[in-house]
Amino acid sequence: MGKFKYQKGSALLLAGVLTFTLAIPAYAKTTVAKDDTAKDETVKDETSKDEVSKDEASKDEATQEETEEHEVEAMTLEEIQKEVLENNRIKTTLALNYKKVLSGLDAIDDGLSDLKDAQDSAAHARKEAGEAASSGKSAINGALSYDEDAGLSENTLGAVSSALLSGSAKIASAMEDMTDSIADTQRDELEDQQEELKNTKQDLNKTQEDWNNQALLVSQLLVEKTVQVEQGIALLEKKQELMERLYSIEEKKKALGFSIEIDLTQAKLSVTQNEKDIQDAQNGLTLLKRQLNDLMGRPIDDALEIEAPEKTRKIEYAPEYSEELLKEATDKNYQLKTLRRDYQQAEKKSNDTTLYDGQIKVHETDMDIANVSMEDQKIAIANDLKKKLDSINKAAAAYQIQKDTYDKAKTQWEQQQKSAELGLVSAVEIQALELQFEQNDLAILEAAYDYDLAWEEYHLLMDGTSLDIYDTYKEQIAG
Repeated sequence: MGKFKYQKGSALLLAGVLTFTLAIPAYAKTTVAKDDTAKDETVKDETSKDEVSKDEASKDEATQEETEEHEVEAMTLEEIQKEVLENNRIKTTLALNYKKVLSGLDAIDDGLSDLKDAQDSAAHARKEAGEAASSGKSAINGALSYDEDAGLSENTLGAVSSALLSGSAKIASAMEDMTDSIADTQRDELEDQQEELKNTKQDLNKTQEDWNNQALLVSQLLVEKTVQVEQGIALLEKKQELMERLYSIEEKKKALGFSIEIDLTQAKLSVTQNEKDIQDAQNGLTLLKRQLNDLMGRPIDDALEIEAPEKTRKIEYAPEYSEELLKEATDKNYQLKTLRRDYQQAEKKSNDTTLYDGQIKVHETDMDIANVSMEDQKIAIANDLKKKLDSINKAAAAYQIQKDTYDKAKTQWEQQQKSAELGLVSAVEIQALELQFEQNDLAILEAAYDYDLAWEEYHLLMDGTSLDIYDTYKEQIAG
Protein backbone atom coordinates (compact mmCIF):
# COMPACT_ATOMS: atom_id res chain seq x y z
CA MET A 1 0.00 0.00 0.00
CA GLY A 2 2.79 2.39 0.91
CA LYS A 3 4.58 1.59 -2.27
CA PHE A 4 1.43 2.25 -4.32
CA LYS A 5 0.96 5.65 -2.65
CA TYR A 6 4.55 6.63 -3.43
CA GLN A 7 4.19 5.62 -7.11
CA LYS A 8 0.85 7.44 -7.47
CA GLY A 9 2.19 10.63 -5.91
CA SER A 10 5.19 10.59 -8.20
CA ALA A 11 2.96 10.20 -11.27
CA LEU A 12 0.78 13.14 -10.24
CA LEU A 13 3.84 15.33 -9.62
CA LEU A 14 5.26 14.45 -13.05
CA ALA A 15 1.89 15.15 -14.74
CA GLY A 16 1.66 18.51 -13.03
CA VAL A 17 5.12 19.55 -14.24
CA LEU A 18 4.29 18.52 -17.84
CA THR A 19 0.94 20.37 -17.77
CA PHE A 20 2.65 23.56 -16.43
CA THR A 21 5.27 23.51 -19.17
CA LEU A 22 2.83 22.91 -22.05
CA ALA A 23 0.32 25.51 -20.92
CA ILE A 24 2.83 28.43 -20.82
CA PRO A 25 5.32 28.09 -23.70
CA ALA A 26 6.72 31.61 -23.26
CA TYR A 27 7.83 30.73 -19.76
CA ALA A 28 9.27 27.54 -21.10
CA LYS A 29 11.81 29.51 -23.16
CA THR A 30 12.64 31.70 -20.22
CA THR A 31 13.06 28.65 -18.09
CA VAL A 32 15.49 27.19 -20.61
CA ALA A 33 17.52 30.37 -20.52
CA LYS A 34 17.55 30.26 -16.76
CA ASP A 35 18.51 26.65 -16.92
CA ASP A 36 21.49 27.55 -19.15
CA THR A 37 22.47 30.27 -16.71
CA ALA A 38 22.09 27.80 -13.87
CA LYS A 39 24.29 25.39 -15.76
CA ASP A 40 26.94 28.06 -16.19
CA GLU A 41 26.73 28.89 -12.49
CA THR A 42 26.90 25.21 -11.70
CA VAL A 43 30.02 24.87 -13.84
CA LYS A 44 31.50 27.90 -12.06
CA ASP A 45 30.59 26.42 -8.70
CA GLU A 46 32.14 23.12 -9.65
CA THR A 47 35.25 24.94 -10.90
CA SER A 48 35.35 26.88 -7.66
CA LYS A 49 34.93 23.67 -5.68
CA ASP A 50 37.72 22.08 -7.67
CA GLU A 51 39.96 25.03 -6.85
CA VAL A 52 38.98 24.79 -3.18
CA SER A 53 39.64 21.08 -3.26
CA LYS A 54 43.02 21.72 -4.85
CA ASP A 55 43.80 24.32 -2.18
CA GLU A 56 42.75 21.93 0.56
CA ALA A 57 44.82 19.19 -1.04
CA SER A 58 47.80 21.55 -1.16
CA LYS A 59 47.25 22.42 2.48
CA ASP A 60 47.01 18.73 3.36
CA GLU A 61 50.24 18.05 1.48
CA ALA A 62 51.94 20.97 3.23
CA THR A 63 50.67 19.75 6.59
CA GLN A 64 51.85 16.25 5.79
CA GLU A 65 55.28 17.57 4.75
CA GLU A 66 55.45 19.65 7.93
CA THR A 67 54.50 16.60 9.97
CA GLU A 68 57.17 14.56 8.24
CA GLU A 69 59.71 17.28 8.97
CA HIS A 70 58.77 17.17 12.65
CA GLU A 71 58.80 13.40 12.86
CA VAL A 72 61.11 12.22 15.60
CA GLU A 73 64.21 10.60 14.20
CA ALA A 74 65.27 7.42 15.96
CA MET A 75 68.45 7.76 18.03
CA THR A 76 71.12 5.08 18.19
CA LEU A 77 72.67 3.93 21.45
CA GLU A 78 75.89 5.75 20.57
CA GLU A 79 74.03 9.03 19.95
CA ILE A 80 72.21 8.75 23.27
CA GLN A 81 75.44 8.00 25.12
CA LYS A 82 77.09 11.05 23.55
CA GLU A 83 74.22 13.27 24.70
CA VAL A 84 74.41 11.84 28.21
CA LEU A 85 78.15 12.51 28.50
CA GLU A 86 77.82 16.06 27.19
CA ASN A 87 74.65 17.32 28.87
CA ASN A 88 74.04 15.34 32.03
CA ARG A 89 73.39 17.42 35.16
CA ILE A 90 75.35 15.08 37.43
CA LYS A 91 78.46 15.69 35.35
CA THR A 92 77.87 19.45 35.63
CA THR A 93 77.55 19.19 39.42
CA LEU A 94 80.76 17.16 39.66
CA ALA A 95 82.57 19.72 37.53
CA LEU A 96 81.37 22.56 39.78
CA ASN A 97 82.49 20.70 42.90
CA TYR A 98 85.88 20.10 41.29
CA LYS A 99 86.13 23.81 40.49
CA LYS A 100 85.28 24.60 44.11
CA VAL A 101 88.09 22.35 45.34
CA LEU A 102 90.56 24.05 42.99
CA SER A 103 89.47 27.42 44.38
CA GLY A 104 90.05 26.11 47.90
CA LEU A 105 93.55 24.98 46.98
CA ASP A 106 94.27 28.42 45.50
CA ALA A 107 93.03 30.05 48.71
CA ILE A 108 95.31 27.86 50.81
CA ASP A 109 98.25 28.69 48.55
CA ASP A 110 97.47 32.37 49.09
CA GLY A 111 97.29 31.80 52.85
CA LEU A 112 100.64 30.01 52.92
CA SER A 113 102.14 32.79 50.83
CA ASP A 114 100.79 35.42 53.27
CA LEU A 115 102.30 33.53 56.19
CA LYS A 116 105.66 33.44 54.47
CA ASP A 117 105.42 37.18 53.77
CA ALA A 118 104.58 37.83 57.43
CA GLN A 119 107.55 35.78 58.59
CA ASP A 120 109.81 37.51 56.09
CA SER A 121 108.58 40.94 57.28
CA ALA A 122 109.19 40.03 60.93
CA ALA A 123 112.67 38.72 60.13
CA HIS A 124 113.41 41.87 58.14
CA ALA A 125 112.21 44.08 61.01
CA ARG A 126 114.37 42.16 63.50
CA LYS A 127 117.36 42.52 61.19
CA GLU A 128 116.83 46.26 60.77
CA ALA A 129 116.38 46.72 64.52
CA GLY A 130 119.56 44.79 65.19
CA GLU A 131 121.49 46.79 62.66
CA ALA A 132 120.05 50.01 64.06
CA ALA A 133 121.05 49.01 67.57
CA SER A 134 124.58 48.18 66.47
CA SER A 135 125.05 51.37 64.47
CA GLY A 136 123.41 53.43 67.26
CA LYS A 137 125.78 52.10 69.88
CA SER A 138 128.76 52.85 67.67
CA ALA A 139 127.56 56.40 67.11
CA ILE A 140 127.01 56.99 70.81
CA ASN A 141 130.39 55.54 71.73
CA GLY A 142 132.02 57.72 69.06
CA ALA A 143 130.36 60.82 70.40
CA LEU A 144 131.43 60.07 73.94
CA SER A 145 134.99 59.43 72.83
CA TYR A 146 135.05 62.69 70.97
CA ASP A 147 133.96 64.83 73.95
CA GLU A 148 135.52 63.33 77.04
CA ASP A 149 134.79 66.45 79.10
CA ALA A 150 131.01 66.32 78.51
CA GLY A 151 130.28 65.21 82.03
CA LEU A 152 128.01 62.71 83.75
CA SER A 153 124.79 63.88 82.12
CA GLU A 154 126.02 63.03 78.62
CA ASN A 155 127.27 59.62 79.75
CA THR A 156 123.91 58.97 81.29
CA LEU A 157 122.13 60.03 78.09
CA GLY A 158 124.34 57.76 76.04
CA ALA A 159 123.58 54.82 78.30
CA VAL A 160 119.84 55.46 78.03
CA SER A 161 120.01 55.73 74.26
CA SER A 162 122.00 52.54 74.02
CA ALA A 163 119.47 50.75 76.23
CA LEU A 164 116.57 51.97 74.07
CA LEU A 165 118.23 50.73 70.89
CA SER A 166 118.97 47.39 72.50
CA GLY A 167 115.36 47.13 73.71
CA SER A 168 114.03 47.81 70.21
CA ALA A 169 116.16 45.00 68.85
CA LYS A 170 114.87 42.66 71.52
CA ILE A 171 111.26 43.62 70.80
CA ALA A 172 111.81 43.03 67.09
CA SER A 173 113.35 39.65 67.86
CA ALA A 174 110.41 38.75 70.13
CA MET A 175 107.94 39.84 67.44
CA GLU A 176 109.72 37.61 64.95
CA ASP A 177 109.57 34.65 67.35
CA MET A 178 105.87 35.23 67.99
CA THR A 179 105.16 35.58 64.27
CA ASP A 180 107.06 32.37 63.56
CA SER A 181 105.14 30.53 66.26
CA ILE A 182 101.75 31.71 64.98
CA ALA A 183 102.76 31.10 61.38
CA ASP A 184 103.95 27.56 62.14
CA THR A 185 100.65 26.73 63.82
CA GLN A 186 98.60 28.20 60.99
CA ARG A 187 100.86 26.59 58.41
CA ASP A 188 100.25 23.17 59.96
CA GLU A 189 96.50 23.76 59.82
CA LEU A 190 96.63 25.02 56.24
CA GLU A 191 98.85 22.15 55.12
CA ASP A 192 96.43 19.66 56.70
CA GLN A 193 93.56 21.32 54.85
CA GLN A 194 95.64 21.37 51.70
CA GLU A 195 96.29 17.63 51.96
CA GLU A 196 92.58 16.94 52.50
CA LEU A 197 91.65 19.06 49.48
CA LYS A 198 94.26 17.31 47.35
CA ASN A 199 92.74 13.98 48.35
CA THR A 200 89.28 15.36 47.56
CA LYS A 201 90.57 16.50 44.20
CA GLN A 202 91.81 12.97 43.45
CA ASP A 203 88.49 11.52 44.63
CA LEU A 204 86.51 13.89 42.42
CA ASN A 205 88.72 13.06 39.46
CA LYS A 206 87.97 9.39 40.01
CA THR A 207 84.27 10.07 40.59
CA GLN A 208 84.06 11.95 37.29
CA GLU A 209 85.82 9.11 35.50
CA ASP A 210 83.56 6.52 37.15
CA TRP A 211 80.46 8.52 36.29
CA ASN A 212 81.43 8.71 32.63
CA ASN A 213 81.94 4.93 32.51
CA GLN A 214 78.74 4.23 34.45
CA ALA A 215 76.77 6.70 32.33
CA LEU A 216 77.64 4.67 29.24
CA LEU A 217 76.51 1.45 30.89
CA VAL A 218 73.37 2.97 32.43
CA SER A 219 72.43 4.35 29.01
CA GLN A 220 72.94 0.92 27.46
CA LEU A 221 70.82 -0.69 30.17
CA LEU A 222 67.95 1.75 29.71
CA VAL A 223 68.10 1.68 25.91
CA GLU A 224 68.08 -2.10 25.71
CA LYS A 225 65.29 -2.34 28.28
CA THR A 226 63.27 0.25 26.34
CA VAL A 227 63.65 -1.75 23.13
CA GLN A 228 62.57 -4.92 24.93
CA VAL A 229 59.49 -3.23 26.43
CA GLU A 230 58.50 -1.70 23.08
CA GLN A 231 58.69 -5.08 21.36
CA GLY A 232 56.89 -6.65 24.29
CA ILE A 233 54.05 -4.15 23.90
CA ALA A 234 53.81 -4.95 20.19
CA LEU A 235 53.49 -8.65 21.07
CA LEU A 236 50.86 -7.93 23.72
CA GLU A 237 48.84 -5.96 21.18
CA LYS A 238 49.00 -8.85 18.72
CA LYS A 239 48.04 -11.17 21.53
CA GLN A 240 45.09 -8.89 22.26
CA GLU A 241 43.86 -9.23 18.68
CA LEU A 242 44.08 -13.00 18.93
CA MET A 243 42.33 -13.14 22.31
CA GLU A 244 39.51 -10.91 21.12
CA ARG A 245 39.11 -13.17 18.13
CA LEU A 246 39.00 -16.22 20.37
CA TYR A 247 36.47 -14.47 22.60
CA SER A 248 34.28 -13.81 19.57
CA ILE A 249 34.48 -17.52 18.68
CA GLU A 250 33.49 -18.44 22.23
CA GLU A 251 30.48 -16.13 21.96
CA LYS A 252 29.33 -17.89 18.80
CA LYS A 253 29.92 -21.31 20.36
CA LYS A 254 27.92 -20.23 23.40
CA ALA A 255 25.05 -19.06 21.21
CA LEU A 256 25.03 -22.44 19.44
CA GLY A 257 25.17 -24.31 22.72
CA PHE A 258 28.69 -25.70 22.11
CA SER A 259 30.22 -23.81 25.04
CA ILE A 260 29.37 -23.07 28.65
CA GLU A 261 29.19 -19.73 30.42
CA ILE A 262 32.40 -20.26 32.38
CA ASP A 263 34.41 -20.63 29.16
CA LEU A 264 33.09 -17.32 27.86
CA THR A 265 33.77 -15.62 31.20
CA GLN A 266 37.33 -16.94 31.26
CA ALA A 267 37.95 -15.69 27.73
CA LYS A 268 36.63 -12.25 28.71
CA LEU A 269 38.86 -12.15 31.80
CA SER A 270 41.87 -13.03 29.69
CA VAL A 271 41.12 -10.14 27.33
CA THR A 272 40.72 -7.72 30.24
CA GLN A 273 43.92 -8.87 31.92
CA ASN A 274 45.89 -8.50 28.72
CA GLU A 275 44.56 -4.95 28.33
CA LYS A 276 45.89 -4.20 31.81
CA ASP A 277 49.25 -5.77 30.93
CA ILE A 278 49.49 -3.51 27.88
CA GLN A 279 48.73 -0.41 29.95
CA ASP A 280 51.26 -1.39 32.62
CA ALA A 281 53.90 -1.96 29.96
CA GLN A 282 53.16 1.41 28.35
CA ASN A 283 53.50 3.13 31.74
CA GLY A 284 56.82 1.38 32.25
CA LEU A 285 57.96 2.47 28.79
CA THR A 286 57.11 6.08 29.62
CA LEU A 287 59.23 5.92 32.77
CA LEU A 288 62.18 4.42 30.89
CA LYS A 289 62.09 7.14 28.25
CA ARG A 290 61.80 9.80 30.93
CA GLN A 291 64.93 8.45 32.61
CA LEU A 292 66.81 8.54 29.33
CA ASN A 293 65.67 12.09 28.58
CA ASP A 294 66.69 13.15 32.07
CA LEU A 295 70.14 11.61 31.63
CA MET A 296 70.52 13.49 28.34
CA GLY A 297 69.56 16.77 30.03
CA ARG A 298 66.34 17.04 28.02
CA PRO A 299 62.75 17.69 29.20
CA ILE A 300 61.59 14.32 30.49
CA ASP A 301 58.50 14.14 28.26
CA ASP A 302 60.28 14.95 24.99
CA ALA A 303 59.45 12.50 22.21
CA LEU A 304 62.10 9.80 22.01
CA GLU A 305 62.47 7.05 19.43
CA ILE A 306 65.26 4.50 19.76
CA GLU A 307 66.96 2.34 17.19
CA ALA A 308 67.47 -1.15 18.55
CA PRO A 309 71.14 -2.04 19.15
CA GLU A 310 72.41 -5.05 17.24
CA LYS A 311 72.43 -8.42 18.93
CA THR A 312 75.77 -10.05 19.70
CA ARG A 313 76.57 -12.86 17.29
CA LYS A 314 79.53 -14.57 18.96
CA ILE A 315 79.21 -16.21 22.38
CA GLU A 316 82.22 -16.37 24.70
CA TYR A 317 82.43 -17.70 28.24
CA ALA A 318 84.19 -15.95 31.12
CA PRO A 319 87.80 -16.65 32.09
CA GLU A 320 88.52 -18.92 35.04
CA TYR A 321 88.75 -17.30 38.46
CA SER A 322 92.37 -17.08 39.61
CA GLU A 323 94.63 -15.19 42.00
CA GLU A 324 96.15 -13.34 39.05
CA LEU A 325 92.71 -12.18 37.94
CA LEU A 326 91.88 -11.12 41.49
CA LYS A 327 95.16 -9.21 41.79
CA GLU A 328 94.36 -7.32 38.59
CA ALA A 329 90.97 -6.32 39.92
CA THR A 330 92.39 -5.46 43.36
CA ASP A 331 95.22 -3.30 42.04
CA LYS A 332 92.78 -1.09 40.13
CA ASN A 333 90.18 -0.79 42.89
CA TYR A 334 90.08 2.86 43.91
CA GLN A 335 88.27 2.31 47.20
CA LEU A 336 91.13 0.06 48.29
CA LYS A 337 93.58 2.80 47.27
CA THR A 338 91.77 5.34 49.46
CA LEU A 339 91.92 2.96 52.42
CA ARG A 340 95.66 2.57 51.92
CA ARG A 341 95.92 6.35 51.78
CA ASP A 342 94.03 6.64 55.07
CA TYR A 343 96.41 4.14 56.64
CA GLN A 344 99.51 6.03 55.45
CA GLN A 345 98.17 9.36 56.72
CA ALA A 346 97.37 7.88 60.13
CA GLU A 347 100.80 6.26 60.26
CA LYS A 348 102.50 9.58 59.47
CA LYS A 349 100.61 11.37 62.24
CA SER A 350 101.32 8.61 64.76
CA ASN A 351 105.05 9.24 64.24
CA ASP A 352 104.73 12.95 65.08
CA THR A 353 106.70 13.40 68.32
CA THR A 354 105.12 16.79 69.00
CA LEU A 355 101.73 15.16 69.70
CA TYR A 356 100.44 13.95 73.05
CA ASP A 357 100.32 10.23 73.77
CA GLY A 358 96.53 10.24 73.56
CA GLN A 359 96.61 11.79 70.10
CA ILE A 360 99.17 9.23 68.92
CA LYS A 361 96.98 6.39 70.18
CA VAL A 362 94.03 7.80 68.21
CA HIS A 363 96.06 7.73 65.01
CA GLU A 364 97.27 4.20 65.75
CA THR A 365 93.63 3.15 66.13
CA ASP A 366 92.88 4.77 62.78
CA MET A 367 95.64 2.59 61.31
CA ASP A 368 94.00 -0.55 62.72
CA ILE A 369 90.60 0.52 61.35
CA ALA A 370 92.10 1.11 57.90
CA ASN A 371 93.76 -2.34 58.01
CA VAL A 372 90.48 -4.09 58.82
CA SER A 373 88.64 -2.11 56.14
CA MET A 374 91.26 -3.05 53.54
CA GLU A 375 90.86 -6.75 54.32
CA ASP A 376 87.07 -6.44 54.07
CA GLN A 377 87.39 -4.64 50.76
CA LYS A 378 89.65 -7.35 49.34
CA ILE A 379 87.06 -9.98 50.28
CA ALA A 380 84.30 -7.87 48.69
CA ILE A 381 86.31 -7.53 45.46
CA ALA A 382 86.88 -11.31 45.31
CA ASN A 383 83.18 -12.05 45.85
CA ASP A 384 82.11 -9.47 43.30
CA LEU A 385 84.56 -10.85 40.75
CA LYS A 386 83.18 -14.37 41.20
CA LYS A 387 79.62 -13.07 40.77
CA LYS A 388 80.51 -11.24 37.58
CA LEU A 389 82.18 -14.33 36.11
CA ASP A 390 79.17 -16.48 37.04
CA SER A 391 76.81 -13.92 35.50
CA ILE A 392 78.70 -14.03 32.21
CA ASN A 393 78.59 -17.82 32.06
CA LYS A 394 74.89 -17.97 32.94
CA ALA A 395 74.04 -15.27 30.41
CA ALA A 396 76.13 -17.00 27.75
CA ALA A 397 74.41 -20.35 28.40
CA ALA A 398 70.96 -18.73 28.34
CA TYR A 399 71.80 -16.91 25.12
CA GLN A 400 72.97 -20.14 23.49
CA ILE A 401 69.77 -21.93 24.51
CA GLN A 402 67.64 -19.12 23.08
CA LYS A 403 69.61 -19.18 19.83
CA ASP A 404 69.05 -22.93 19.48
CA THR A 405 65.36 -22.53 20.40
CA TYR A 406 64.96 -19.72 17.88
CA ASP A 407 66.55 -21.72 15.06
CA LYS A 408 64.22 -24.64 15.79
CA ALA A 409 61.18 -22.36 16.07
CA LYS A 410 62.07 -20.68 12.78
CA THR A 411 62.15 -24.05 10.97
CA GLN A 412 58.81 -25.03 12.53
CA TRP A 413 57.28 -21.68 11.63
CA GLU A 414 58.28 -22.06 7.98
CA GLN A 415 56.70 -25.54 7.91
CA GLN A 416 53.51 -24.23 9.53
CA GLN A 417 53.24 -21.48 6.94
CA LYS A 418 53.35 -24.10 4.18
CA SER A 419 50.66 -26.07 5.99
CA ALA A 420 48.52 -22.94 6.20
CA GLU A 421 48.89 -22.39 2.45
CA LEU A 422 47.57 -25.93 1.94
CA GLY A 423 44.63 -25.23 4.24
CA LEU A 424 45.80 -27.68 6.90
CA VAL A 425 45.99 -24.99 9.60
CA SER A 426 43.20 -22.55 10.45
CA ALA A 427 43.66 -18.78 10.40
CA VAL A 428 43.37 -18.60 14.19
CA GLU A 429 45.95 -21.35 14.65
CA ILE A 430 48.42 -19.70 12.27
CA GLN A 431 47.95 -16.39 14.10
CA ALA A 432 48.73 -18.09 17.42
CA LEU A 433 51.78 -19.82 15.94
CA GLU A 434 53.05 -16.55 14.51
CA LEU A 435 52.71 -14.93 17.93
CA GLN A 436 54.64 -17.77 19.52
CA PHE A 437 57.45 -17.42 16.97
CA GLU A 438 57.70 -13.67 17.60
CA GLN A 439 57.88 -14.36 21.33
CA ASN A 440 60.91 -16.55 20.65
CA ASP A 441 62.41 -13.66 18.71
CA LEU A 442 61.91 -11.34 21.72
CA ALA A 443 63.39 -13.95 24.07
CA ILE A 444 66.61 -14.20 22.06
CA LEU A 445 66.84 -10.37 22.00
CA GLU A 446 66.57 -10.22 25.80
CA ALA A 447 69.16 -12.99 26.20
CA ALA A 448 71.57 -11.19 23.85
CA TYR A 449 71.25 -7.90 25.74
CA ASP A 450 71.69 -9.59 29.13
CA TYR A 451 74.82 -11.27 27.81
CA ASP A 452 76.27 -7.96 26.59
CA LEU A 453 75.57 -6.23 29.91
CA ALA A 454 77.19 -9.08 31.88
CA TRP A 455 80.41 -8.60 29.96
CA GLU A 456 80.30 -4.80 30.34
CA GLU A 457 79.84 -5.09 34.13
CA TYR A 458 82.86 -7.39 34.30
CA HIS A 459 85.05 -5.02 32.28
CA LEU A 460 84.17 -2.06 34.51
CA LEU A 461 84.97 -4.09 37.62
CA MET A 462 88.36 -5.03 36.20
CA ASP A 463 89.02 -1.36 35.32
CA GLY A 464 88.37 -0.33 38.92
CA THR A 465 85.12 1.51 38.18
CA SER A 466 82.53 1.75 40.92
CA LEU A 467 79.11 0.41 39.85
CA ASP A 468 76.98 1.94 42.62
CA ILE A 469 74.94 4.23 40.33
CA TYR A 470 74.48 1.53 37.70
CA ASP A 471 73.41 -1.02 40.33
CA THR A 472 70.77 1.42 41.59
CA TYR A 473 69.27 1.80 38.10
CA LYS A 474 69.42 -1.96 37.53
CA GLU A 475 67.66 -2.68 40.82
CA GLN A 476 64.90 -0.16 40.06
CA ILE A 477 64.27 -1.65 36.63
CA ALA A 478 64.23 -5.19 38.00
CA GLY A 479 61.82 -4.14 40.72
